[in-house]
Amino acid sequence: MSDFTLQDPVSVANFIIDYAKKRKKPVSNLQLQKIMYFIQGAFLNKYDSPLINGTFSRWQYGPVIKEVYAIFRENGPSPIENISMTVNFENNGFEIEKGPKTTSESLGNSSVYSYLKEITLELLDVSPWELVKISHEQEIWSSYKDEIVKHSAPDYENKEIKKACKDNVSLWHKQ
Repeated sequence: MSDFTLQDPVSVANFIIDYAKKRKKPVSNLQLQKIMYFIQGAFLNKYDSPLINGTFSRWQYGPVIKEVYAIFRENGPSPIENISMTVNFENNGFEIEKGPKTTSESLGNSSVYSYLKEITLELLDVSPWELVKISHEQEIWSSYKDEIVKHSAPDYENKEIKKACKDNVSLWHKQ
């Protein structure tokens, strides 16, 4: 089992957006979704445990976490400029602040956080459409094409993601 804390999907998305922006490699919603998917696959294969406490749906352009998609969809195909915001209502007023972001502290393990940064950086170097292509080549997507078109495909299961991503380790471990 893992020795890190499971992360909220929005926290992981905010981490990726912030990390990418700091490296001058901004991401689109499409790319964000695929990076999250392959990060999940990387963690399932390395730690036998998911990083993200969320469900990936089978969509036309590959795996998507609906909650994250909904937050960033207004960006369309453009790069996401800012992490999500939250609104806190207190004392007859409200405060808008930056949303949660995965950190070494939230994970509870600095070496796991280093691994997350390492694989994120590798995945940022892969074009969004290449990530889509790779996810489409996986049987866990391609065998559901008819259901995907009808919006009736079942969500991915972590055991499927782990098995499917085992063949894609080269995406996040460059030789």
